[in-house]
Amino acid sequence: MTPEQKTARVKRLVSAARSLVTGQQGITLAANHVLRCLYDLGDDWVERYPIYTEFRNALPAEVPISTERLFWHFDKVLELDPLLAKVEYNFRAKLMSESFLIIEKYS
Repeated sequence: MTPEQKTARVKRLVSAARSLVTGQQGITLAANHVLRCLYDLGDDWVERYPIYTEFRNALPAEVPISTERLFWHFDKVLELDPLLAKVEYNFRAKLMSESFLIIEKYS
């Protein structure tokens, strides 16, 4: 990747971290966005910030997230939401903290 590409990708990472901290996106969507940005920067970046991968792996496979929720029956989404809420609650402080660090370091 060229230096210009790296700079652009780091800017996208900071923007994604900001969206998580400010609540512009839900925590699951924002964390997934940060993780995609880390993957775009390379495996070493993913390893440097493992909390996002840990969060993603902690999400139960049967719980729909993002636009996938639109294709599920409303009652089933409501039934599974407590599982999603529990994982989000358990990771919220760590994700926020790591996102703040990314913003401070790369802004």
